[in-house]
Amino acid sequence: MNYILRAVIHEDQWERQLEDIIWVCHEAGIEEVYLKEQCHQILMSPFPMEKHRRMAEIYGKMAERLREERITYSINLATSVGHVDCRLKDKDLLPYGKFTGESLQPADSVYCILDEGWQNYIASVCAVYASTHPTVLMVDDDFRSLNHSAAFGCFCPIHAKAVSEKLGRELDSGQLLAAVTRNSEEGRSVRRAWLEVNFEGQKKAAAGIEQAVHRVDPAIRIGLMNSGEAAHALQGRDMETLLRTFAGANRPLSRPLGGAYSDCLHQDLVAVHQGMALSMAQLSPEVEIISEVENWPHTRFTKSLNMTGLQMELHTLAGADKISLNVFDFMATPYVQEKPMVELIRDRKPELDKAAELRKGKAQDGLGLLWYPGQENLLETPGGRLDELIIKREFDTLFPMLGIPVCFEEREVNLLSGVNALCCSREELIRLLGKGLILDGDAARYVCRRGLGSYIGGDDMGDELNSPSAELLCGEEFHGIFAGNLLPTDWLRLEYKKIRVPLLQYDSACRVLTKFVDKDKNVLGNGITLYENRLGGRVCVIPGYIGTWQFAYRSRSWQMMRIVDWLSKGEFPVLVEDSPNIAPLYYLDRKTGEGLLALVNTGLDKQRVCLRCGPKLCICEDDMEEVYRLEPLELRMIRTCIK
Repeated sequence: MNYILRAVIHEDQWERQLEDIIWVCHEAGIEEVYLKEQCHQILMSPFPMEKHRRMAEIYGKMAERLREERITYSINLATSVGHVDCRLKDKDLLPYGKFTGESLQPADSVYCILDEGWQNYIASVCAVYASTHPTVLMVDDDFRSLNHSAAFGCFCPIHAKAVSEKLGRELDSGQLLAAVTRNSEEGRSVRRAWLEVNFEGQKKAAAGIEQAVHRVDPAIRIGLMNSGEAAHALQGRDMETLLRTFAGANRPLSRPLGGAYSDCLHQDLVAVHQGMALSMAQLSPEVEIISEVENWPHTRFTKSLNMTGLQMELHTLAGADKISLNVFDFMATPYVQEKPMVELIRDRKPELDKAAELRKGKAQDGLGLLWYPGQENLLETPGGRLDELIIKREFDTLFPMLGIPVCFEEREVNLLSGVNALCCSREELIRLLGKGLILDGDAARYVCRRGLGSYIGGDDMGDELNSPSAELLCGEEFHGIFAGNLLPTDWLRLEYKKIRVPLLQYDSACRVLTKFVDKDKNVLGNGITLYENRLGGRVCVIPGYIGTWQFAYRSRSWQMMRIVDWLSKGEFPVLVEDSPNIAPLYYLDRKTGEGLLALVNTGLDKQRVCLRCGPKLCICEDDMEEVYRLEPLELRMIRTCIK
């Protein structure tokens, strides 16, 4: 596993910093350095061109010495559009169109990615840096049409004009903002045009950067520090296309979502792996993955050494080719003053090398949590709110917390959520229905509306949950000692957000596992059901919202493991039974049958762990016991094989 150091260079201290960088690279085994022109702990807005020219001159001098020391020289363009808005003096402002978020108030010093003047500016900036011949030019993640200062996107006059031209009718910024959340076909057509405009502008800007850089030096690799998949969807992004546009003729290069800027536990810790894994699943194997281990604000007072090391291991398990380290502050503080962090980087490398070797050639396996492109165009917005345009997938982290390993590709047991049931073709949907399949409430309704309700034992003719309620667990087979327990539906909050819980009409052949009851324990309708269809597939419908409030319980873990086992017809590879806070991450080489099971204790208790291995899975560790304990925040890797 190779390391990359991200280092902010101060003009007045670069010579001392250069010696410091060389020392830490040799001391900690760091092979490459990304130099950054911007101190985000002082300013996060783009600089005038003259600043970039001065920095390029400094970089050129530093590059010579770094190469002499056999340290790879690269650049991280820290700011392009702008990360966080700031009121600046006129001399520091750029003369380009301003980013305009949902408040419809133009930013002070964050710019619109569609502005052609800005696009020419950023291409010129990158050409200036290309003249220093870095190995990589990594563009930071403010290259996007939604911003750290505003969560949903740009509604500036440039965007409004471009959308108007695409639609063939006039819209101003306010009308555009109102239209994209309108829950109608007309609203979705405006949203679709807005998303297309976003992505077309990004591709044009990326192409300008690529051409400007490769006119200077065709060998420079250009990468993008990208955001998570929900943010990509909200920009209409096709990340493979965008990365290839930046790359030109070279290998595409991406830095996925890294997570864990400070210490975290439970689902937030699982997300360190899952956010990156979901992004990787949307890309081809050709894309090189540089993970980002970033601590903010780069101090052990907010993120411990143990958490930093654990994040490095989780990114290695997710499949990072290299790890970029943004773990020292941006204030030019000598690295020796943070010697414990230097020692962590140095001492953790053998473990990362071992993890990378164990992970090599394997793909994440388990319950397939499916993602289809184009969801953002079909989302319903019953509340007319912008946050309804953000794709919500809490189950990505919840299911591992329940002891169920997951992946993001189709497997023998899958989960189809929301409008994904509209995004896949009828042929794909029928194939999924012939396997093991979990449907959430919205997906079940869409399946029924596509005329396939008979395959799930349901009919979209029911009402909706419409009162304070709970979910009653029925029967011992799927609930054991928890039979008769209640779990919350959180209807009181869902109702305000206009999140619907359907009370579907089910075939008498369905097996009912839960019932919704009101505050007086009167039955309101059926909840979770199981159904075996004429294709031989097994289907579980979960009409309730799949979120922490409803699912983070021992009883739910017990239930969901048995549901997954039933859906797989007893063939699911491995489950972690009744072990709160233990998240399994499972990888398999489907050619050789060699596997790797990683167990992460996401909590602060020493936890007893019990594995339920499928009939084909063997544990290859000699000292492995069926029941054992993990320390808080411990990650344990176990070799497995398929019989």
